[in-house]
Amino acid sequence: MQILKSLHERVQTCLLELHPDKTRIAYCKDKDRKKQYQLTEFDFLGYTFRGVFINYKNGNRGVNFIASASKNSNKAFREKIKSLEIHRKTGCKIEMIGGVINPIVRGWINYFCKYNPQSTKYSLDCVNRRLVKWAMCKSKRFRGHRKRAEIWLSEMKKREPNLFAHWQYRNKRVELS
Repeated sequence: MQILKSLHERVQTCLLELHPDKTRIAYCKDKDRKKQYQLTEFDFLGYTFRGVFINYKNGNRGVNFIASASKNSNKAFREKIKSLEIHRKTGCKIEMIGGVINPIVRGWINYFCKYNPQSTKYSLDCVNRRLVKWAMCKSKRFRGHRKRAEIWLSEMKKREPNLFAHWQYRNKRVELS
């Protein structure tokens, strides 16, 4: 572990110190680096850096070392959306729900969808599932009829594609401000 020792010395010259439990050396395994190593992924700033199987621009497929939203970050986002308890806001119109959700979702998209948007798909779908649950609680015609509520929400998405930030992102694939 010569690298770790020299890194420790370098950081000490800056009057800093490395955390002994958290500091590890990870091997960035991808299509060009094929060696076997004990640790090939790590988490940093809400991202998990690891080798991911992707499609290249030339049509080939292979493993590349990229950043994806971490499992903990995705879980925290879903918990945040659930904690809003949208389904209990049956007195609100859907536009008001959008006003509550959009700043959170927009921030999430701007931070985590930069490098690997596919890693956030399940978490963004959680927002739609919460909206379906809200529709089922709000309207009597949807109670006990999840499929009807899903169809209504997909029609709403076609009519009002800018109502929710994640709908805008999926339709246009542009950065939201």
